[in-house]
Amino acid sequence: MVLILRKCYKNGSSSRNFKYGQTGDTVTAPDWDPKPKCGNGLHGLKQGNGEWNLLEGDDWLVIEADEKDVVDIDKQKCKFRTGKIVYRGDKEGLHKYANVMATDSNSAYCWARDIGDRKIMIDRVTESQWACFWAKYIGDRKIMIDRVTESGGAYKWATEIGNQDIMRDRMTDSEHAYYWALNIGDRDIMRGRVTESGWAYKWAKKIGDREIMIDRVTESQWAYHWALNIGDRDIMIDRVTDSEHAYFWALDIGDRAIMINRVTESQFAYGWAKYIGYQEIMINRVTESQYAYFWAKNIGDKEIMRDRVTDSEWAYWWAIDIGDHEIMRDRVTESGIAYRWARDIGDREIMRDRITDPYDIQKFNELPT
Repeated sequence: MVLILRKCYKNGSSSRNFKYGQTGDTVTAPDWDPKPKCGNGLHGLKQGNGEWNLLEGDDWLVIEADEKDVVDIDKQKCKFRTGKIVYRGDKEGLHKYANVMATDSNSAYCWARDIGDRKIMIDRVTESQWACFWAKYIGDRKIMIDRVTESGGAYKWATEIGNQDIMRDRMTDSEHAYYWALNIGDRDIMRGRVTESGWAYKWAKKIGDREIMIDRVTESQWAYHWALNIGDRDIMIDRVTDSEHAYFWALDIGDRAIMINRVTESQFAYGWAKYIGYQEIMINRVTESQYAYFWAKNIGDKEIMRDRVTDSEWAYWWAIDIGDHEIMRDRVTESGIAYRWARDIGDREIMRDRITDPYDIQKFNELPT
């Protein structure tokens, strides 16, 4: 069995107006769908772990549910089909659940902050960020300072609590070494720790040391930005190798004769053809359904592009905006798109067998006759 933590308002309602009962009552979602996405279920934090900012209301609820009725949506929350309310009331009644709930660093910090049980929760806070929050807002700095080992947490500790002499050596990644140099100092120390292209570019642009940082900018994106905003185009041009930034280089800087051969991905070949030209070259590089559809709709060559539209979604949009219903209909195989085809175009008897998802089947059966 699983315990789920959530809140409700005094009248028992949730933020979505579902009415929860009292301790001992069973609650069941009226629109259950086990897809791991929000909606179509009752929501909460599995074992009290997740995003506590989602908890809204006056009364705390602990709901016991069978594992098979619980679906993790993401790391922030879960949803469940049905469960029994084993507790409803104020925070004082939650202490008896502290041993089995809020076991990750984030949730242990939030439990200690909002409910209490600090002696239980303190050992669960092991991640740098939450150790920093604990030290700042609860206390126990002598304990928490040794748990702050990641650059992000160490930077936050140094800027919001202190101990810069201790935290300085924990600055090991490019991002936080850059921010340390920018906002605290120690540039001679931090300069050598900035090795990633993006942060080397930002260092050069905001702080300086361009002659040092230029060799650290090796990724296409940041070579493009360096050339655009700082210079050294003759050096950076050879570092721009991916389609996206070759396209933007050609658009914003030039060197189209060089960059045209580096644009091989469908999206940017389509963009090149539409906004720069050379359609006769780019047409063979557009092979993905989405951009074949865009090409046909906005440029032309429908006879060529039609055969490149093979996935359900873009076959649906081709049929809606361009035509060729009989051809595109056979390419629609995904349940959700088959439902949309039936709703917006027709062919319900054909699409019925392709609609296999329970939620899509329900919506299909509710279509007006």
